[in-house]
Amino acid sequence: MPDTRPHSSRRRGFTLLELMVSMGVLSLIMLLVFQMLSHTQRAWSGSRARLATFKEARVAFESITRRLGQATLNTYWDYELDANDRPRSYQKESDQHFVCGPSESLLGGGGGSRPGHCIFFQAPVGFSLEEENQALTTLLNSWGYYIEKSNDSAYMPSFLNGVKTRDRYRLMEFRPPSEDMALYATDLDNNSGASLYKWFSGELGKASEGGFKFSRPIAENILMLVIEPRESNQPGNSNSLASNYKYDSRDFQAGGAGSDRTKHVLPPLVDVTMVAIDEASAVRYEQVNGSLDGLVPSGLFSSASAYDSDIARLRVALTDARVDFRIFEETVVIRASKWGIDDGI
Repeated sequence: MPDTRPHSSRRRGFTLLELMVSMGVLSLIMLLVFQMLSHTQRAWSGSRARLATFKEARVAFESITRRLGQATLNTYWDYELDANDRPRSYQKESDQHFVCGPSESLLGGGGGSRPGHCIFFQAPVGFSLEEENQALTTLLNSWGYYIEKSNDSAYMPSFLNGVKTRDRYRLMEFRPPSEDMALYATDLDNNSGASLYKWFSGELGKASEGGFKFSRPIAENILMLVIEPRESNQPGNSNSLASNYKYDSRDFQAGGAGSDRTKHVLPPLVDVTMVAIDEASAVRYEQVNGSLDGLVPSGLFSSASAYDSDIARLRVALTDARVDFRIFEETVVIRASKWGIDDGI
């Protein structure tokens, strides 16, 4: 008789080949997920490390742009006297000074020890070491920035004698306390040539009576600082205000034309560019080449019209040298500038 009992459903397991294929696909998926996670973690860690590496440079750059925006000349109108000391007209006057340009021409120090540009000015920063003056938050200060190649030994405490030192390019900040400001002791109105700049060039290495140094490093591995005063930031406008990057509110005393339109006037805009590398790149380049000299091509940033090509040339040089670098750029509006009002004031 035929079997009339209901057939039970047949349960069939995976074959060995199916298991092996499934495990292979699962392993491949896990490998891809792991690689994605690993790549994401490396990218995040690299970005975080890069931000940390250039944090000092970024803070220093923000300090430059913030202080520069506070620059002042307190320009006013006064009598212009004739040969008999009789007033014949009004003219712009100021008891202060704003100057920027190539560091080696303004500060001296050949051999590439002071590359790039420097800038010096007055601003109501309110910096004083005397307790009775510290409440005066708008007290006038002289201020400035420049790059200097120096050795660690100048900044190391005495108990670290014997530690191997390094030569590095450092961004220096010039900020004597108000009570040590040499501007009004320089007799600007009766000086000319190099004497006109003694209020900063002769004070860089000095210190107050308590040993407070007027200049201090605020960032290491800063290869280039470019300062370009501009009349306009409109595309296509050539820079006739500072074609060679030099701007001097007292250029008429330093050898410029007596009718110089920059006389006692602040520039309305200043383009600031700063180039920094990380310490690991500096160490690596130094080990291979013996020093950091030659990392930046010579002849850069002497003409404002060549700025774009100079920046491109610098990028190529640093990329070829396999260094990790960052270029900071910003246009600073000088709030106290009265350019274009009443013949430039």
